[in-house]
Amino acid sequence: MAAILQIPAWLGALLAMLLAIAASAIPFIVLRRLLSDDLPTKTRDVAETVAVRIGTVHSLILALVFADAQSTHTNLQQEVSKEITTIEHIVLELNQWNGPEKDVLRGQLGAYVTAVLQNEWHAASHPRGSREARQAYNELDMGILNLKADTPQQQSLRGRLIMNMDELQDHRMARLALAHRGLPSLFWWMALTGFAIMVGFFLIFPANLAHIAILSVYGAYTGLALYFILALSHPYAGPAAIDTAPYEMVLEDELKGPQVTSRP
Repeated sequence: MAAILQIPAWLGALLAMLLAIAASAIPFIVLRRLLSDDLPTKTRDVAETVAVRIGTVHSLILALVFADAQSTHTNLQQEVSKEITTIEHIVLELNQWNGPEKDVLRGQLGAYVTAVLQNEWHAASHPRGSREARQAYNELDMGILNLKADTPQQQSLRGRLIMNMDELQDHRMARLALAHRGLPSLFWWMALTGFAIMVGFFLIFPANLAHIAILSVYGAYTGLALYFILALSHPYAGPAAIDTAPYEMVLEDELKGPQVTSRP
């Protein structure tokens, strides 16, 4: 199902709409020709009443899931921003460290950011994160804990570094949890079943051009909504993918670029 996210967004949305139209209009046309057009008025009224109620429940389910997916996506973006900000704070504090350990620690921080980009930023990554990123973080954390603070400035910097490393771990774990949250398969069964039931209720109407057009519009909008929900639940690929540019900028501009040292 997620393969549709690998193509351009406009094409994926169009394809989802066309598939939903085909899944609704074609069965309606075929099955309606096999049924009698003379349905009792009472039967038609009952079917319309039930269809309205089921349609309301189905729409509510889609709306709630869409809102949840959007909220999760927004929270993930915020955690990524917080992680980047924490990394920048660590870079700044390492640049102010006047001991010989600075270059080694900067290299370990660069290894962590590289591991995040190469090993954690794809859908197949483990929910607990990659081994490379955990190893890089642990090495950096141990290096900071083992720093010898001989001056008040170094003592202050070491305390801030330890605090920022704890915050970095918190933001990383929150990012991984949100990125792998996804949607349960039960939702897709509910969404597709509700869609099929609504299409089935259209069989009470004759298969004329106006009814086919109305059903096609319903199918297209439902397909578009499901495509957006699918995109929001896959933050590593597709139109709703979280941008990795901030990680790359920190790595290239602040960890591989020229060091900024504090004034004596």
